[in-house]
This record gives sequence, C-alpha cells and structure tokens, in this order.
Amino acid sequence: MWKVWVFLAPLCPICQDYTFYLNAMHEQWEQEYPGQIEFVGWFPNPTVSDDQIAVFEDRYAVEWELARDTVGWADRLNASWTPEVFVLDSLGEVRYRGRINDFYFALGKHRNSPRNQDLQDAVEALLKGESPVNAQTDVIGCPIEKRIPFNELYGHAIFPALKSAN
Repeated sequence: MWKVWVFLAPLCPICQDYTFYLNAMHEQWEQEYPGQIEFVGWFPNPTVSDDQIAVFEDRYAVEWELARDTVGWADRLNASWTPEVFVLDSLGEVRYRGRINDFYFALGKHRNSPRNQDLQDAVEALLKGESPVNAQTDVIGCPIEKRIPFNELYGHAIFPALKSAN
C-alpha cells in the first residue's frame, strides 16, 4: 500500500487553498485504486488541538484521515513546510517529496489554475511501477516551526525497515 502523507497547519492559507486539490485527488484515487493508497493529513505542530483539526476537516470538507503528528513524522522526514507531501512505499521509503501542484508559484502568489500536477503524476507513475519523473519538487507554504522529535520506538514499529532520514 502506498502512503500519501501531507503535513498541514490549520491556519495556513496555502493549506486551506490546497484542500480543494487534495479532496479531488483523494476522491479520484478511492474510485480508481480502492485500498491501494492511504491518504493522511498530519498536523505536526504540537499545540494544534483535536478541536482545531475537526474544524479544519469540517470547514474544508475533508473526507480523508487527519491526525496530530504524535510520532514525529515531520521530524523523521525532515518536513519543512505546510503543505508538504510525501509518498512512501510499504517499507517507509520516500518515493516523492514536494508540492501538490504548482498552483502557488511564490509566497502569496498563485495562478488561476495549476500547470503541473506533481503529486498526482508521481502517484500515478508509482502505481504503474515506474519512478516519478520528478521525485522531489520545491514547496511554497508556511514553515513548520514547532514539531515533536521522532519517536524511534513507535516509528520503527510501523516501518521496521525505516532508515534515518538525517
């Protein structure tokens, strides 16, 4: 099973804008590839409450899993931005890292519609057994300023073959 993990912040306007694209991808993948993609939105800032996540979920009509990052996945993957996406294989190897698409091209500046669908293209390539054309793209977003340290014991229970990203 492929894991699509996106790091989010409830007050980041870029995260808020990108939920439209994430919701559409999740819906498409659920129909076309049922059971093949786990889609999770992680909130890495330890001060984010369950209530804030619930409000975000409701306000932006999110139907995929949202959770506080209590393991320290942002730390483990060295995530720097929200929204920053990681596609992991079943062993926890990062196969794509970067932006959702190029809707935002600079901080506070976006196009009418994206030209490149980086995440979608990467996932579809991986599902075909191919490597993504661009395995890493630059992210425009809000910085992740607070995070919890990676919990080695718990993290390795989920991905036994997980290697240190640092």
